[in-house]
Formats: sequence, C-alpha cells, structure tokens
Amino acid sequence: MRHLLLFLSACSFTIACRATHIIGGEIYYDHLEGDQYQVTLKMYRDCGPGNINNQGFDASAELGVFSGSGIYIFSAHAAFPGATSVPVTLDDPCLSAPPSVCVEVALYTFVIPLPPTADGYQLTYQRCCRSPTVANIPTPGDYGLTCTVQVPGQAVPLLNSAPRFNALPPIALCLDQDMTFDYSATDPDGDQLVYALSTPFNGGDNFNTTPSPPTAPPYAMVPWGSGYSESFPMPSGPPIVVDPVTGVLTVHPSMIGSYTVCVSVKEYRDGLLLSEVRRDLRFDVVACNASVTAVVPPQQTFCSGLTVDFGNNSIGGQLWHWDFGVPTSLADTSAQEEPTWTYAEPGTYTVTLIANPGLACADTADAVYQVHEAAQPFFEPPAPFCGPQELTLTAGGTFDPAATLDWDLGPGASPSTATGPSVTAQFAPIAPQTVTLTVTQNGCTSSYAADVMGHPLPTVSCTVDPPSPQLAGTPVSLHGGSLSSGITGYTWYLDGEPMPWTGADPVWTDTRPGVHTLTVEVNTADGCTAAFDVTYVITAGEIVVPNVFSPNGDGHNDRFTIPNVQFLTNTLKIYNRWGQVVFEAANYKNQWGATDVPEGTYYYVLHVEGEEHAGHVTIVR
Repeated sequence: MRHLLLFLSACSFTIACRATHIIGGEIYYDHLEGDQYQVTLKMYRDCGPGNINNQGFDASAELGVFSGSGIYIFSAHAAFPGATSVPVTLDDPCLSAPPSVCVEVALYTFVIPLPPTADGYQLTYQRCCRSPTVANIPTPGDYGLTCTVQVPGQAVPLLNSAPRFNALPPIALCLDQDMTFDYSATDPDGDQLVYALSTPFNGGDNFNTTPSPPTAPPYAMVPWGSGYSESFPMPSGPPIVVDPVTGVLTVHPSMIGSYTVCVSVKEYRDGLLLSEVRRDLRFDVVACNASVTAVVPPQQTFCSGLTVDFGNNSIGGQLWHWDFGVPTSLADTSAQEEPTWTYAEPGTYTVTLIANPGLACADTADAVYQVHEAAQPFFEPPAPFCGPQELTLTAGGTFDPAATLDWDLGPGASPSTATGPSVTAQFAPIAPQTVTLTVTQNGCTSSYAADVMGHPLPTVSCTVDPPSPQLAGTPVSLHGGSLSSGITGYTWYLDGEPMPWTGADPVWTDTRPGVHTLTVEVNTADGCTAAFDVTYVITAGEIVVPNVFSPNGDGHNDRFTIPNVQFLTNTLKIYNRWGQVVFEAANYKNQWGATDVPEGTYYYVLHVEGEEHAGHVTIVR
C-alpha cells in the first residue's frame, strides 16, 4: 500500500508539472449559416526558459456541448493547430520586459451543428492545472481552468455570435509603473458589451487533467488567496480596474509575482443577457528594464551596391530615428526599426541611430558604413579555335581603375595564371577549359568565368599510284587518309586550285607535264581542317613530228598528230609550196585534219616552249 501511495503521489506530481505550462484561455463562437457554428478556443502557455516547445497544449482539444439546463449532449474534438508567439507590448517605450517572458497562443477551431432549442446551449472546455507560481490562489496547482460560453435559446429572435476580445492580452506588467491596456471586445451583431473583473472558473484536477467529457455546468470558481478578491486580484495601487463601457484596463503593479486575472465581457440585446466571454489569464509582474541602448550592428557587406539593409541590435528601444549620413540631405531619415536606404553614390557615411528619440531614456549610436558598387567584370571569350593558339583576353565590365585583376587561365594555358587588364597566353586544344577573371576592389571580390573552346587538329595523309614521275596523260589514283574521328569530308587542290574531285579516293586523269602540288584537306565536325601536300612530276615525253598523214576519213591517221604536243605550250604554222599559211594554232592539240587543202607536201614551223621544230609533212588521201 505504501508503494501504491508513493506511485500515485509521483503520478500526481508528474501530471501537475505537465499541466503548469497552460496559463489561461478564452472561448467564443460565430454563427455561420443554418445550424452551423464555428467555435474558437484560445489557449495560452508559458514558453519561457525551461519549458518544452508546445508542452501544455492538447494534441486534441475536447469541446463539451451541453443544453442550457446543463445536460451533456455530445463532444467535438479539434487537433492542435500549432502555436504563435504573443508579443510582449508595454505602453511605455522606455520600458522593456526581461527576455525570459514568453507566451504562446494556440487557436483550436470546431465547427458544430446547434439546432435551435428553447434553452440554448453551453459550450465548455476544461483542463488542469494552474501554474504553481500563481500567488493569488491558494495551492494553485490543485485547480484547473474552465472556458465556457452560452448560446442563447429561442427567446432570442435572431441567431447570435459571441463577442471576442480585440487585442492579444498583456503578458508582462512592469513593477511600480502605471500601465494601461485596451481589453475591449467586438460583437459581430453590434450588441451592447459590459466589462468587469471576474472570478475564474475551476476545471480539472491532478487526477483528471482533461475531463472527458467536460463536467456539466454550473461551474465552481477558484478560491482567492488571503487578501485577494474578484475586485482586487493582484497587488496594485491604486487597484486594477476595467472600464465597464470601454474595456480599458488600468493597473499599477506593486509586487513582483504571477497573478491570475479574469476579465469578462457580457453581451446584452435589448436588455437581455445573451452570453458572457471570459479571458482567464496569468499576469506576470516583472522588474522591467528601464535602460535603453542604441546599437547599430557592424557592417557585414561592403560591395553589395548602393542599397543598404540596416540591422538594429538595440536593447529596450521601441521608437527609432535613423539618419543615414548624407551631408547634403535632410530627408535621409527613417523611423523604421530596421530600414533600407539607397544612397545616390558610393562613399563613406556616418550612420546615426537614436533609440526612443525625444524621451528621457533616449540613446544614440553611430556607425561608419562604406557603400560601394560591386565590381562587374566581363571578358569576351574567343571564338572556338583549332589546334594550339596564342590568344589575347581583355578585361571589360565595371570596376575601379585601381582594382586588382587576376586571371585563372586553366590547366591548358601557358602561363596558367596572369594579372592585369589584358593577358596573352598559349592555349592547348582542350575543349572546354574555363577561364576566370577575378576583380578585387574595396576589399571585395567579383568574378566572371567563361569557357575557351579549343579543338585538336585532325591528322591527314595522301598516297599516289603510280608513283611520280609519270608521262603526261597517265591517270593517277589518289588516296586521302586520316586517323582522326569526326571527319566530315575531303577537299582536293591541284597547284592551289580547288578540284571537283570528291571523296577520299579520286583519280587525276588530266595529267599534264610539270611539277605539280597535290593537296588533300580534311574537315571535322568541330570546323577544324588539316592539309597534306604531295609533289608529283608529269613529263611530256619526246616531240616527234610525223612527215605524212592521210585525212581520208577511214579513222586512221586522219589528223596531223604530234605526240605530247597538247601538253605543252606551243604555236604551229603550216605553209603551202608558195609560202602561204594554210593553218595556224596557238597551243595546238592535234586537231588539224587538212580538210581544206589538196594533197601534197607542206612546210610546218612548230615552237614548243622555246624550241623550234621545222620540216615537211605530206598529205596523202
């Protein structure tokens, strides 16, 4: 039995500890359409030091629906929607609460059907337990919290939505300071609202932290500790009050501690009480920091352009005055906490921040900011090239004349690094290789990179058959070859002139005497070319002039044919016995058939490349 009691005692302590992070709540509803209502439950938790994130919020909140006479009807559930921070707002800009003050709020939403009834409904959420630090409730860890609201019955001719508090509640109250807070509410139906301090409802205990279903109304109220009451829930001189018409709460806290304060707003229509919404919340009276320190954080970036985003590391300030240090302007100011300012030109500026300007707690801080444009380097990369190339790169873009320019030309360049506005290097045919230009100015660096595309030259060769030299007229077979990949075609040249030959294996048929250069050029898909030359000698052979021919049309010896003369530069003249020229030709090509002269003997004179041949030729038919 002793062990059981110890176990139950430990469980009770554990449950209470887990529940103490909840510090208050409120509930209201909105009529949607027909029988549908949306119910909003706001729960507040302490998120200060030592409190685990979201501990105290229900993973699923249970809403109990009761008849107006207190009979349980059903329950609705809503999953934890996530939490948001409640800002600590003080009405004195010279005061700041300790950073340990932290409260989060979670909004659970239920959509439920509530058909009209004579006595209406009561909507209730309960849980345990209150924070053991609360000073105005005896043994506060033994008492829970009930959030409840009434939905009027058919005595109200129109459907109703409940009032809801406008602003988030004050989280921290400053010791010995007059403080005023707007605790007013809004009613969607425009009904009359009356405000008052109230006594919180109890709900749940250490053994049943979240009653399921919630207990039925009416609900017991928590007891006040000695010296405290509904009208005096916390030490304050003068006492805390809520204006019944405006809902403005005024208080002058006189003792540090945590105090449960409940403010109610009652809704009346034509003198009839429709509903009451209560905000049950723990107020924390703390020693507020009255010192204000203006702090402009040190500049982090120096070359990000003329627009500067200013941070603010001030302590305790709520009002701000910035002067951005433009000596020729009175408009370079801002009242924002963390402003942005764009300067007209680069320079060094003394920036001034005043925290809480015009107040007794004002403080001033100065900081020197250097404002510079970022360098914007650029260079025009060369066109793709073939084979090793010496290239010159020139820096462009925007940067100061005194800036330092560094080049990383890549592993395929010699040299691989260089400095200055223009560099020349030998680039190997490696595709691609990245060249980076880095500009350093005002302690900042900016870079620009581009690829240099170099492609290897293809290999090429050429063979001939038969080998040189050969007599004029001998056909010569050519063969172009390459060990490179990506060859797209072959181009052939004879003595520098393009030839109509195609493919890798053309045949040269019109061979003429001379020392010739045969060239084959290969092309690749990368646009690179390589050529190979072959020297080939064609000889004309001996010039032997016949002394007779028979132009009788039998197809044999019908023309005055001089072997090899057609391959050589020549002039020919034929004379009759009276010395008259009967035929002449420049660059004679064996075309004279003597069709216009009679049989007989004729005299010829042939000049072939500086040599003269003369003699007689007889025509026999």
